[in-house]
Amino acid sequence: MDLNQLKSFVTVAYHRNLTQAAERLHLSQPAVSAQIKAIENHVGTALFHRNSSGMTLTRAGEILLPEAEALLQHKHKLDSFAESLAENYTQEAQLGLIHPVNSERVTQLTRLLSNSAPDIHLHIQYGMSGEILNRILAGQIHSGFYLGNANTRSIRSVFLENIHYSLICPQSEAAAIQSNLPRSLENYTWIEMSGVSSSNKHVQQFWRSNRLSPKRQIICDYPQTIIDLVSAGIGVAMVPSDKAESAIASGKPLNVIEQLRQTLPLHFIYLDEHEQNPTVQWLKQSVAATWQLSSSI
Repeated sequence: MDLNQLKSFVTVAYHRNLTQAAERLHLSQPAVSAQIKAIENHVGTALFHRNSSGMTLTRAGEILLPEAEALLQHKHKLDSFAESLAENYTQEAQLGLIHPVNSERVTQLTRLLSNSAPDIHLHIQYGMSGEILNRILAGQIHSGFYLGNANTRSIRSVFLENIHYSLICPQSEAAAIQSNLPRSLENYTWIEMSGVSSSNKHVQQFWRSNRLSPKRQIICDYPQTIIDLVSAGIGVAMVPSDKAESAIASGKPLNVIEQLRQTLPLHFIYLDEHEQNPTVQWLKQSVAATWQLSSSI
């Protein structure tokens, strides 16, 4: 039993699908299947139930999984230590950031990271929640922020706060919209982010719960432009409440539909197998200090 086989075992356990696991591992499906069979031959029992809907862990697989995860965590810690022995070693930390995170929090976090470890090269990457999750799963970044619940077995999440969202509309349309909520919203163009964003999924859920079928949508992935388009009378949108309030305070001709405020949980996420990675630990502790969370996370 080697580390590559264990990595395949853990990845299949997370995805419950051989094809998806092979894609994540950048291996062929037969290669991953052979590694799983090699482990099963080694332990002398089946680790997965195989059926038309995918692969689920047997009792033996459930027992083996945390041990395999712990070994992979230790490997990442050892890899980081080994890299630090190089003569010209430069430690880097990649952090995925999403637009709903308050800019003051970002400033506080960046200052803390810079002051606590000035020799670490910090790379902050912007993206939408789905993009951040995919980059973490692919090993492209260490950790990041995610709006909503990242229901992926390989991901660890730390709850930070609830982000409040407001439905905004052009000031000139506020009375007409209020007159027949929520049905009146079907008559307007909805300006929303693309499907990889958590806010888009939330808007879709909002439509379903209110039995709405808007006939027109505009996809825009830049939050400030969304607010500008609503201000120009082009449509309605769901945006973070603090950004809506700032826009109104600056004189933008907007109205907030108070009855339809929503909340989404903000999480800090990282790969389970990177739990013991020193860089991830440093990022996690800095995030906890910025959000004034318990040190027990």
